[in-house]
Amino acid sequence: MTSRTIIRARNFVLLALAQVIIFSQIHLFGYATACIFTIFLLKLPRHTTQNEAIIWGFLFGIITDIFCNTPGIHSAAATAMAFSRKYILAAFTHKGLPDDFIPGVKSLKWGGYIVYAAICITMFYAVLFPLELFTVRHITTLLIGTISSTALTMLFAVVVEFFAPNK
Repeated sequence: MTSRTIIRARNFVLLALAQVIIFSQIHLFGYATACIFTIFLLKLPRHTTQNEAIIWGFLFGIITDIFCNTPGIHSAAATAMAFSRKYILAAFTHKGLPDDFIPGVKSLKWGGYIVYAAICITMFYAVLFPLELFTVRHITTLLIGTISSTALTMLFAVVVEFFAPNK
């Protein structure tokens, strides 16, 4: 097992525990909930295969679904985000970057990283909330939930980037 795999597994366990124990219990103003495991999916290296990203997304989602008693909605949303992440990232990078390129502030600069993260996280919540409510009739509830949860998760993503060691 390589050190990258061990570090990735450690980060997976820590984020899954933090998500289930702390962040899934926080609902600001009844709408905003942070899903910090999306940060793990955002930070996957570019050379990560789409199948591997989808598996990581599904694992995070199913763990959250099991412990938070939600019937597969996090799995569906995280899998959709992991699937589309490659295409969204391609819009912000050029082909000359190395294969071990990791999306972040250092590589994409603040503006590029914030837009990349915002698109991915918004897509996650745009799948999650309609599945959670199981209707699109309450469009204002969907929009408020999506926007506020995206903003809260983006706040955590920016904090993680700000305090992440420069490698």
